[in-house]
Parts: sequence; structure tokens; C-alpha cells
Amino acid sequence: MSWVSSAADDASEILGTRRSQTRGSGDPDLDAAMDELDDYLGQGRTETEAREREEARRRAAEESQRHQKAYSSSNGYSRSSPPEALLQAYKTLGLSYGIPFPEVKAAYKRLLMQNHPDRNSATPEQMKRSTEISARINAAYHCIETWNTKGKLDDS
Repeated sequence: MSWVSSAADDASEILGTRRSQTRGSGDPDLDAAMDELDDYLGQGRTETEAREREEARRRAAEESQRHQKAYSSSNGYSRSSPPEALLQAYKTLGLSYGIPFPEVKAAYKRLLMQNHPDRNSATPEQMKRSTEISARINAAYHCIETWNTKGKLDDS
């Protein structure tokens, strides 16, 4: 027997307590403190996760409000319909309007990889065609990116 377990046995006999079922240290005070610490840290983790979820909801609500303002602002867009150029940009990327921006970015990268001129340079005609397609893909992505960051389309 070690000196720790015998001391813990003596302490539990004196205090009339049993050894903790969840921890095996033999020290009821240490076991209780560790259980309390686990409860505290678990609660803190839950509170942090809840705070992060609330922050994400707040940011999404702000972005939604920014887009609604852009629709009905002095740009002349109605709240119910986005600008035609934006709809066309989504169509160029093969997406429906309102797709989350990370999905737009993934579709952009996928399309650009498929249609990049360096990958399609077997003939001059094929290279010219892939260059035109890549330019349209880049312009569409730039349009959507500008809309998501500024809440309006570039005038240029």
C-alpha cells in the first residue's frame, strides 16, 4: 500500500465519507474539487458556444439588413427583386440567387479550374473560348463578391 491510499483511507474513516466513485485518486477532497472543476469548465464551454452562436446570428442579421437597405436604397432596387446584373452573375456560375457566399466561392473555383486557358490550350480556338469563359466567370464572381461586401454593385 502506498502512503497516499492509506492516508486517504484514514481520512475517509475519520470523516465518515466514502471514496469517490467517479475518480480514483483516493482523496475525497481532490475528487470533489476535480468534479467541481469539470462542472465549471463544462459550463464555461457551453456559455462560450452559446455566445459564439449568438454572435454568428447577430452578424447574419446585420448582413441581411445591409442587403435589404441596398435593395431599397437610392440605387432604385426594389426590396423584392435583386438587380438583374446580380441575377445574371449567379446564373453564369450556375447557381440560384441567395446561395451562401462560401458556396459561391467554391463554385467559382471549380468552374475556373475546369475552364482555365492553361488547361484548355490544345488548339487556338479552344484557348480563345476558355479565355472568354474564364473572363465571364471572373466578372460574375467579382459582381457577387462586391454585392456581398458592399451591399451594392460597382458602377464601373
